[in-house]
Amino acid sequence: EEFCYRLILDESYSFGSLGETGRGALEYYNLEHMRHAEIVTFSLENSMGSIGGITVGNEEVVDHQRLSGAGYCFSASLPPFLAHAAKASLSKMEAEPSLLETLRDNVEYCYSQMHEQMSSIIPEKVLITSQVGISPIIYLQLTKNDDMILSRDEQVDLLDRVATYCLENGLFVISTGNHVYDHLHKIPPPSIRITIMAKHSKAEIDTAIKVLENAMSTIL
Repeated sequence: EEFCYRLILDESYSFGSLGETGRGALEYYNLEHMRHAEIVTFSLENSMGSIGGITVGNEEVVDHQRLSGAGYCFSASLPPFLAHAAKASLSKMEAEPSLLETLRDNVEYCYSQMHEQMSSIIPEKVLITSQVGISPIIYLQLTKNDDMILSRDEQVDLLDRVATYCLENGLFVISTGNHVYDHLHKIPPPSIRITIMAKHSKAEIDTAIKVLENAMSTIL
């Protein structure tokens, strides 16, 4: 507001998970579209379970997106059934607000159980770097140890082995290692990424944490 610049906000991971009605980070922090963020964009590949994306803005922005987008210029628009799938997901989210409540409950439960069941590992061996109790995408990074300084490749190797151990024991987590080099300008530290969903039961979360604890206790 002070310098009159346009703020572009990517809500790809917050839409459908944050805010009272799932509208994302702006709603969560009680901010307004078109006032605190002039351009908001989000992917349909996450909470909507489709492909493509949406950009929300003023008339000037919408006209630019519509006339310059691949769907208009090259007839590469979203297939009708995938557009309908995204619409159905949005309708379900609006009709069943309990899904968001369940997701928030699962997120809080997972964080609390990780601290409780992995107390010998967190924070001595790994740190939770996502926003505790809020983010449904959980990142775990290796704790820096002055007595044993690891290179990036060594960290990636350890976390890859953790991910492989988890997969072999029925838990799918992602090791964000060297493969991100080709996709990001600023490369984050290697980490383990876990995603919590509304469909998860408490028993499944407990099992996942137990497998993760065993993996890290064995490998780290």
